[in-house]
Amino acid sequence: MLCYRAPSLAYRHLHETSGLISYVVPELEARSVLESAVRVYLLLTRFTKSQAVDRLLEIAEGGIGQREQAEFNHITAELRELARPCLELDVFWRDAGKEEL
Repeated sequence: MLCYRAPSLAYRHLHETSGLISYVVPELEARSVLESAVRVYLLLTRFTKSQAVDRLLEIAEGGIGQREQAEFNHITAELRELARPCLELDVFWRDAGKEEL
């Protein structure tokens, strides 16, 4: 949804009026493009080095039992943190500069 051709307004409206969106989309901040891009790079680098992807696949293959639940929750929390700066780039900067073209 675009609100006045500004995804950030649509995000803010949904976040303030819908209780459900906070469960799906984390709280976002309008950071600079450089800061968001650096955060994506650093979080992605840390995530891949931690081998969490391999462990997530192992858990998914065998099913999430009681023993794996805490580890699964930790990995998905890391993924949510990785998604945050990606979404910030999309919501706040996707349309930046289009007016100039």
